[in-house]
Amino acid sequence: MQRVEGGSFMMGATDDQYDRDLYTDKPAHLVFLSPFYIATTEVTNALWHAIMPEKDTIAPKGYPNNPIAYTSWIDCQEFVRRLDSITGLPFRLPTEAEWEYAARGGQRSKHYRFAGGNEADSVGWIYSCSGNWSHPVARKHPNELGLYDMTGNVSEWCQDRFGSYQLSTAPDPCGADTGSFRVARGGSYDECSANCHISVRRWYTPETAAGYIGFRVALTLPGDPMIQPVEEEPPLSRNVRIKGKRLRFIYVSDEEPYYISEPIESTLWRKVMQIDPPEKAKNIAIGMSQTERVRFAEYCSRDAETILYVATAKQTAIAEQKGLIEPFTFDAEKNGKQKTVREVQRKRKAADKLSAWTEMVGFKMRKPDDPILLQYKRENGDSRPLRLVIVVPQK
Repeated sequence: MQRVEGGSFMMGATDDQYDRDLYTDKPAHLVFLSPFYIATTEVTNALWHAIMPEKDTIAPKGYPNNPIAYTSWIDCQEFVRRLDSITGLPFRLPTEAEWEYAARGGQRSKHYRFAGGNEADSVGWIYSCSGNWSHPVARKHPNELGLYDMTGNVSEWCQDRFGSYQLSTAPDPCGADTGSFRVARGGSYDECSANCHISVRRWYTPETAAGYIGFRVALTLPGDPMIQPVEEEPPLSRNVRIKGKRLRFIYVSDEEPYYISEPIESTLWRKVMQIDPPEKAKNIAIGMSQTERVRFAEYCSRDAETILYVATAKQTAIAEQKGLIEPFTFDAEKNGKQKTVREVQRKRKAADKLSAWTEMVGFKMRKPDDPILLQYKRENGDSRPLRLVIVVPQK
């Protein structure tokens, strides 16, 4: 069994996972998990025979180190019940969130597409290299936590009922409250790599028993403390380094407390996105689309190894009302005579009329790009400065 330290991660269709429209692993959402243990390999035929000797017809005895298959979710429940009685420990199937967190490498994650690397056949037995049959466990490279075969070989039952993902979840989620299907994860020996990346979900009835579905066990020890508990009095500010730059976050006390950053400057935007923001001449980066903002937050999360989100208008407003951040306004001196958006719009309308007339007589006037108006005219654009937030996990 491998101990997996508690922590938070983005579950589902993150950028490092997404390669096609798999609606079942959307939306990507933040999950908090307590520490747990998970088996380094899938349950083998040999271990199955040791615990369930009367069910020797399920697994061929000639392949003791191959993962057990043809076991239904119901069979798995009987297996862990007997394992409990033998060891005195509360074994179980992993939850879907625990399985994905462990497959991603937990706190040691390097954001691979598959469990242990970006090439599926180097870390797991899949259709391209398996010969369409399972193989002995622990023959491929392990992932960052030393776990084997979480990609390919056989799919693995999870404890959860299958259900749609939600943007917000309680700590240690256990899946849907109702439903007829149970989740299986990891892909199998008869699937292509596109069906085996970490976030892909499968679901079957609990009675399903197939040659491509097996399982591994998990364990939570009673009284095991969280490694990163929420402090009773969180610090008033936090510093996060992104691309070598220190970004300061201010604590905002609310029903769902969070830290909010200072406005993102154009220099940091360019370093992270490797492109110029629409308003590159300004100190504060503005005018980006919401899609660009979300992507920026994801890139920063990887660099900082901290889950970062784009601040919502509500989060920004709460911080402003509490006097923790200053409302953003354009500096009239820095922006010349352009004092209000309405003024700019009037000037642009007049310029449009003049341009239309001059084009009729054979030449076109150059209309200066106005930074304020461009914010409003840019497709899917946003005139607010970009801020990031860190969600404070709740006990």
